[in-house]
Amino acid sequence: MTGDGRLLIVGLLICGVILAGMIRESQVVMLVGALAALGVSIASPATGLVVLAFMAPLKPPPAVPAPGFNLILISAILLGCVYRLPIDRPRLRVAPSLLLLAAFVLYVFVQQLPDMLSGYAGDRAHDVGYLFYQLLAGFGTIVAAGLVLRNRSPYPVLVALLLSAIFAVILAIVTTDGAGGSLQSLVAKSDVAARATGPFGNPNSFGQFLAYACILAAAWFVTVRSPRLRTALLLALGFIGYGLSLSLSRGAVATLFAGLVALAFTRSRAFGLAAVGAALALLIVGYPLLVEWRLTNETGSASAAAAAGLAASDEGRFGAVLAAPALLAMSPVFGIGFGQYKFMSALVTDQGAGLVAHNWYGTVLAEQGLLGVALWLLMLASVGIWILSRPPQPRSVGGAMLGALAIGCLFLEPPTSLQTSVIPVIVITAALVADWSAGSTATKTEEQGRVLDVARHRDGIPRPANR
Repeated sequence: MTGDGRLLIVGLLICGVILAGMIRESQVVMLVGALAALGVSIASPATGLVVLAFMAPLKPPPAVPAPGFNLILISAILLGCVYRLPIDRPRLRVAPSLLLLAAFVLYVFVQQLPDMLSGYAGDRAHDVGYLFYQLLAGFGTIVAAGLVLRNRSPYPVLVALLLSAIFAVILAIVTTDGAGGSLQSLVAKSDVAARATGPFGNPNSFGQFLAYACILAAAWFVTVRSPRLRTALLLALGFIGYGLSLSLSRGAVATLFAGLVALAFTRSRAFGLAAVGAALALLIVGYPLLVEWRLTNETGSASAAAAAGLAASDEGRFGAVLAAPALLAMSPVFGIGFGQYKFMSALVTDQGAGLVAHNWYGTVLAEQGLLGVALWLLMLASVGIWILSRPPQPRSVGGAMLGALAIGCLFLEPPTSLQTSVIPVIVITAALVADWSAGSTATKTEEQGRVLDVARHRDGIPRPANR
């Protein structure tokens, strides 16, 4: 068995113990599994990252106290990386994109510092604290993945991410309408009964997570030549895509299309333009069918009254986004403060307090102001430039995922939900720093071809015509 296989099996066994404890509602088993995960993460950060990749999209074990299993696990992985510095002796280099992201997180930390100093007392401060720890968990995952995956194979972690998505779809299917027995302890209480939510509790978050998983499977599929691996990825793509359809999330479908179009552009400009045309055609034909399907599931029929209700909901969400410029006007440079959008929306809109933008860019614009938007956009541009400099396989996978995330942020706030964003966070980081050569026949062939061409040119041998 290879080292990658051992990492994956050990990590999944630990996840199995934690899930068994949650199914049996056994605090002892959950704690044993969680402690095993923490201990292994310190001794072997790569195994800990596999555990995080599988568990982060699922409901966290309730036996683990605040700040929660995921953040504690990330801390253990980082601690393990620190302990291994004298052994591995890596050449650490802080990229500009990481510096920009760190500056953004530091800026948010300063904004929410008064709430932190109060001990997050009160509901308002508690909400701010929850969002900040989610943002911190995402940043910690990027740092941990960057340290663990640098110049090593990303495939055990990628497999864990896809297996977690498949498991989430299975949970959504078997627990429909209260079925599934003890598996109900693994799913969150749904806020939309007629649509699949799995362990998320919200169909839009569930759908967007599955869209990222589909992009990972699709990008991996087109960049490898192993028939068995391609078959497995195609089956995973079909099953996860089916789960996405059960969420009936229009934002998730848009995220999926954006990732596929970005993937096509990473292959060639001609493929990209063809993908744009195909996406537009599918949008024109498929969008009305998706709306009709959703209305039928939610209300029993696609009646005029049901359509009017959906239109009113869309208008309300659009109004929530439009509150962002008005909130920005209150403090254009520095914003109104992290997590304050829902509390200050009543000052600028007739819809009252409690509005959520459902749009990460609008949220940053209002809460962090022009300074925050500049940091975030510069960070995205820096990541995009870095991805373009990578070899073919990581360039395709990372470019597709970055495109999907950029569009996904128009419909939700993935950076403040590790459960939703764990796939793009880990996959993009892996695309930037990992060694993908072991699993990329295409990449290896191209590299060998370039070496052979150089050798022929050096020895005065003409290049073969078929090359």
